[in-house]
Amino acid sequence: MKSAGFIGLIVLLGATAAQADLRDDALSAVLHCSSMGDKAQRLVCYDSAAVRVPGALKAPPAPITNAPAQVAGAIAAPPPVVHRQRSSGFIASLFGPDGPNRPPQTTPAQFGSESIANGGKQAYPIPMDGDTIDAITARMVSYDVGGGYMTVTLDNGQVWHQVSGEPVGHLARPAASYVVTIERGGAGAYDMKLSHFARTLAVRRLR
Repeated sequence: MKSAGFIGLIVLLGATAAQADLRDDALSAVLHCSSMGDKAQRLVCYDSAAVRVPGALKAPPAPITNAPAQVAGAIAAPPPVVHRQRSSGFIASLFGPDGPNRPPQTTPAQFGSESIANGGKQAYPIPMDGDTIDAITARMVSYDVGGGYMTVTLDNGQVWHQVSGEPVGHLARPAASYVVTIERGGAGAYDMKLSHFARTLAVRRLR
Protein backbone atom coordinates (compact mmCIF):
# COMPACT_ATOMS: atom_id res chain seq x y z
CA MET A 1 0.00 0.00 0.00
CA LYS A 2 2.83 2.31 0.85
CA SER A 3 4.34 1.71 -2.62
CA ALA A 4 1.00 2.60 -4.25
CA GLY A 5 0.94 5.89 -2.38
CA PHE A 6 4.38 6.78 -3.61
CA ILE A 7 3.41 5.90 -7.20
CA GLY A 8 0.58 8.45 -6.92
CA LEU A 9 3.14 10.92 -5.63
CA ILE A 10 5.22 10.41 -8.80
CA VAL A 11 2.22 11.19 -11.01
CA LEU A 12 1.37 14.32 -9.03
CA LEU A 13 4.87 15.69 -9.18
CA GLY A 14 5.21 14.80 -12.86
CA ALA A 15 2.16 16.96 -13.65
CA THR A 16 3.86 19.99 -12.07
CA ALA A 17 7.36 19.45 -13.43
CA ALA A 18 7.32 22.78 -15.27
CA GLN A 19 7.04 24.74 -11.98
CA ALA A 20 9.71 26.16 -9.65
CA ASP A 21 13.03 24.51 -8.79
CA LEU A 22 11.70 23.03 -5.51
CA ARG A 23 9.20 20.98 -7.44
CA ASP A 24 11.86 19.84 -9.89
CA ASP A 25 14.11 18.76 -7.02
CA ALA A 26 11.31 16.78 -5.34
CA LEU A 27 10.44 15.00 -8.55
CA SER A 28 14.08 14.17 -9.22
CA ALA A 29 14.40 12.67 -5.74
CA VAL A 30 11.35 10.42 -6.25
CA LEU A 31 12.56 9.29 -9.66
CA HIS A 32 15.94 8.48 -8.14
CA CYS A 33 14.24 6.26 -5.56
CA SER A 34 12.27 4.39 -8.21
CA SER A 35 15.50 3.27 -9.86
CA MET A 36 16.74 1.41 -6.76
CA GLY A 37 16.64 -2.39 -7.01
CA ASP A 38 16.59 -3.15 -3.28
CA LYS A 39 13.03 -2.84 -1.90
CA ALA A 40 14.06 -1.80 1.61
CA GLN A 41 16.44 0.88 0.35
CA ARG A 42 13.79 2.09 -2.08
CA LEU A 43 11.18 2.56 0.71
CA VAL A 44 13.68 4.41 2.89
CA CYS A 45 14.50 6.66 -0.08
CA TYR A 46 10.77 7.32 -0.68
CA ASP A 47 10.34 8.28 2.98
CA SER A 48 13.16 10.78 2.65
CA ALA A 49 11.79 12.22 -0.60
CA ALA A 50 8.29 12.59 0.80
CA VAL A 51 9.54 15.17 3.29
CA ARG A 52 10.14 17.59 0.40
CA VAL A 53 6.64 17.27 -1.07
CA PRO A 54 4.68 19.83 1.07
CA GLY A 55 7.12 22.64 0.37
CA ALA A 56 7.38 21.69 -3.30
CA LEU A 57 3.60 21.83 -3.83
CA LYS A 58 3.44 25.32 -2.28
CA ALA A 59 6.15 26.69 -4.57
CA PRO A 60 4.88 29.28 -7.11
CA PRO A 61 4.90 28.32 -10.79
CA ALA A 62 8.04 29.32 -12.67
CA PRO A 63 7.54 31.99 -15.36
CA ILE A 64 7.43 30.57 -18.88
CA THR A 65 9.87 32.20 -21.29
CA ASN A 66 10.74 31.56 -24.91
CA ALA A 67 7.59 29.55 -25.52
CA PRO A 68 7.98 27.35 -28.62
CA ALA A 69 5.96 28.13 -31.74
CA GLN A 70 4.51 24.59 -31.73
CA VAL A 71 2.28 23.50 -28.83
CA ALA A 72 1.02 19.92 -28.60
CA GLY A 73 1.87 19.33 -32.26
CA ALA A 74 -0.13 22.31 -33.51
CA ILE A 75 1.74 24.58 -35.89
CA ALA A 76 1.24 28.29 -35.35
CA ALA A 77 -0.65 29.91 -38.23
CA PRO A 78 1.56 32.10 -40.46
CA PRO A 79 0.83 35.82 -40.60
CA PRO A 80 -1.59 36.84 -43.36
CA VAL A 81 -0.01 37.61 -46.71
CA VAL A 82 -0.60 41.17 -47.82
CA HIS A 83 -0.89 41.33 -51.58
CA ARG A 84 0.85 44.36 -53.04
CA GLN A 85 0.54 45.31 -56.67
CA ARG A 86 3.76 44.94 -58.60
CA SER A 87 5.53 48.11 -59.62
CA SER A 88 8.73 48.81 -61.51
CA GLY A 89 11.08 51.58 -60.45
CA PHE A 90 9.85 53.73 -63.32
CA ILE A 91 6.20 53.27 -62.36
CA ALA A 92 7.01 53.96 -58.71
CA SER A 93 8.62 57.27 -59.69
CA LEU A 94 5.39 58.30 -61.43
CA PHE A 95 2.69 56.92 -59.17
CA GLY A 96 4.34 55.81 -55.92
CA PRO A 97 5.17 52.24 -54.82
CA ASP A 98 1.62 50.90 -55.31
CA GLY A 99 0.96 52.34 -58.75
CA PRO A 100 -2.14 54.29 -59.77
CA ASN A 101 -5.60 53.55 -58.49
CA ARG A 102 -7.06 52.51 -61.84
CA PRO A 103 -10.19 50.36 -62.14
CA PRO A 104 -9.84 46.72 -63.25
CA GLN A 105 -9.70 46.08 -66.99
CA THR A 106 -12.16 43.40 -68.04
CA THR A 107 -13.14 44.40 -71.60
CA PRO A 108 -11.29 45.56 -74.75
CA ALA A 109 -12.88 49.00 -74.30
CA GLN A 110 -11.25 49.33 -70.84
CA PHE A 111 -7.86 47.97 -71.91
CA GLY A 112 -5.23 50.72 -71.62
CA SER A 113 -7.87 53.40 -70.99
CA GLU A 114 -6.09 54.81 -67.90
CA SER A 115 -3.87 56.98 -70.13
CA ILE A 116 -6.71 58.66 -72.07
CA ALA A 117 -7.39 61.28 -69.38
CA ASN A 118 -3.74 62.38 -69.22
CA GLY A 119 -3.20 62.51 -72.99
CA GLY A 120 -0.99 59.45 -73.13
CA LYS A 121 1.56 60.74 -70.61
CA GLN A 122 1.11 57.98 -68.05
CA ALA A 123 -0.06 54.36 -68.20
CA TYR A 124 -0.04 51.38 -65.89
CA PRO A 125 0.00 48.18 -67.93
CA ILE A 126 1.23 45.91 -65.13
CA PRO A 127 -1.54 43.45 -64.08
CA MET A 128 -3.63 44.44 -61.08
CA ASP A 129 -6.24 42.60 -59.02
CA GLY A 130 -9.45 42.25 -60.99
CA ASP A 131 -7.90 42.40 -64.48
CA THR A 132 -9.27 39.69 -66.77
CA ILE A 133 -7.86 40.85 -70.11
CA ASP A 134 -4.18 40.99 -71.03
CA ALA A 135 -4.22 41.77 -74.75
CA ILE A 136 -6.41 42.98 -77.60
CA THR A 137 -6.27 42.37 -81.35
CA ALA A 138 -7.77 44.60 -84.04
CA ARG A 139 -7.16 45.63 -87.63
CA MET A 140 -5.41 48.88 -88.41
CA VAL A 141 -7.54 51.52 -90.14
CA SER A 142 -4.94 54.25 -90.51
CA TYR A 143 -1.68 55.49 -89.08
CA ASP A 144 0.31 58.69 -88.86
CA VAL A 145 4.05 59.20 -88.37
CA GLY A 146 4.07 62.95 -87.94
CA GLY A 147 6.64 64.00 -85.37
CA GLY A 148 8.56 60.74 -85.84
CA TYR A 149 6.49 58.40 -83.66
CA MET A 150 3.61 56.36 -85.03
CA THR A 151 -0.02 56.93 -84.05
CA VAL A 152 -2.35 54.07 -85.00
CA THR A 153 -6.14 54.08 -85.35
CA LEU A 154 -7.82 50.67 -85.02
CA ASP A 155 -11.12 49.41 -86.38
CA ASN A 156 -12.50 49.27 -82.81
CA GLY A 157 -12.13 53.07 -82.56
CA GLN A 158 -9.09 53.05 -80.29
CA VAL A 159 -6.05 55.26 -80.97
CA TRP A 160 -2.62 54.27 -79.69
CA HIS A 161 0.57 56.34 -79.86
CA GLN A 162 4.20 55.20 -79.87
CA VAL A 163 6.04 56.74 -76.88
CA SER A 164 9.65 55.53 -77.16
CA GLY A 165 12.15 53.73 -79.36
CA GLU A 166 13.26 54.40 -82.90
CA PRO A 167 10.82 56.18 -85.25
CA VAL A 168 9.04 53.79 -87.58
CA GLY A 169 8.55 55.82 -90.74
CA HIS A 170 6.06 54.82 -93.39
CA LEU A 171 4.97 51.18 -93.55
CA ALA A 172 5.57 49.07 -96.64
CA ARG A 173 1.90 48.01 -96.98
CA PRO A 174 -1.47 49.73 -96.81
CA ALA A 175 -2.78 50.31 -93.29
CA ALA A 176 -5.62 47.79 -93.62
CA SER A 177 -3.07 45.05 -94.33
CA TYR A 178 -1.87 45.09 -90.73
CA VAL A 179 -3.37 43.24 -87.77
CA VAL A 180 -2.42 44.94 -84.51
CA THR A 181 -1.93 43.12 -81.18
CA ILE A 182 -1.43 45.18 -78.03
CA GLU A 183 -0.28 43.44 -74.85
CA ARG A 184 0.70 44.48 -71.34
CA GLY A 185 4.20 45.92 -71.12
CA GLY A 186 6.47 46.81 -68.25
CA ALA A 187 7.94 50.32 -68.18
CA GLY A 188 4.79 52.44 -68.18
CA ALA A 189 3.68 51.47 -71.69
CA TYR A 190 1.94 48.69 -73.56
CA ASP A 191 3.58 46.56 -76.27
CA MET A 192 2.19 46.88 -79.79
CA LYS A 193 2.98 44.31 -82.48
CA LEU A 194 2.04 44.59 -86.15
CA SER A 195 1.73 41.71 -88.56
CA HIS A 196 4.34 41.88 -91.35
CA PHE A 197 6.49 44.08 -89.06
CA ALA A 198 9.34 42.77 -86.93
CA ARG A 199 9.54 45.41 -84.20
CA THR A 200 7.58 45.74 -80.97
CA LEU A 201 6.57 49.33 -80.20
CA ALA A 202 5.93 50.87 -76.78
CA VAL A 203 2.57 52.62 -76.91
CA ARG A 204 -0.06 54.34 -74.76
CA ARG A 205 -3.70 54.81 -75.57
CA LEU A 206 -4.97 58.27 -76.61
CA ARG A 207 -8.62 57.40 -77.33
